[in-house]
Amino acid sequence: MERVAFLVERTGERLACLLNPEDLEMRRRAGVRTRREAGGFLAGRARTDHPLLATGGGETEFDLRLLFDIGVANAERPQPPAPSPAAATASVPQIEDVRALTRPLWDLAENAFSGGFGAPPSVRFIWGKSWNIPGIVIAVAERLEQFDANGTPQRSWLSLRLRRVEEPEPRAAPPRPVTPQFETPSPTGEESETDFPVIDLPVDRDGTPHYRVDQVAGDHYGDPELAGPLGDFNGLDDLLTLPEGTTLALPPMAQLWRLA
Repeated sequence: MERVAFLVERTGERLACLLNPEDLEMRRRAGVRTRREAGGFLAGRARTDHPLLATGGGETEFDLRLLFDIGVANAERPQPPAPSPAAATASVPQIEDVRALTRPLWDLAENAFSGGFGAPPSVRFIWGKSWNIPGIVIAVAERLEQFDANGTPQRSWLSLRLRRVEEPEPRAAPPRPVTPQFETPSPTGEESETDFPVIDLPVDRDGTPHYRVDQVAGDHYGDPELAGPLGDFNGLDDLLTLPEGTTLALPPMAQLWRLA
């Protein structure tokens, strides 16, 4: 299942959400501010609005509402391999407090990380093949529910606000072809994956690739957002969890634009 995940750029840590949000709100503020003189705002009796000064840039924010439940988390916890029949009967330690699941997302808004003069870490918000956004978590709020007799919460509704930032290493993207339908996708004129360069994507024991598809798209095509079309071309359903031995064919950019 393609779920929302936050990748901490500095450490490579992956913070996966148990359930996808039901909605996502995007907000954009243009890079303008009210013009001012030394004496204050520029105004006059004939004006209906303050004159604006374009500053460039702006702000793009994303609001997500995520659900965490220890019942779901405990049901999906992987069973460790049992070295002996006696160990097979041992139960996996259960999560008792839902805050153990949400604390890593709270930490993204804390100044507890070393280096960077106390700045929160840069993260990458990834959801399937449609969303791949670098940003900073600027606000977190949490509503806790289903308390047990000891006051321990079992469920959390966590609201998170992400502000988009520029790519850490901007690269010049190749120009988009004006007429991709007339361009030859391979030297032989045939759309065979054997004509394209192929790279290996090694994964860890959980299936997380060491070299992500969005990184491949950024390095080879100059645009990490082409990770979705690149995954579609290679028949990948989940870009964050891959089977061992996965290889990635790199078609011409014109062919990816037809899939975008």
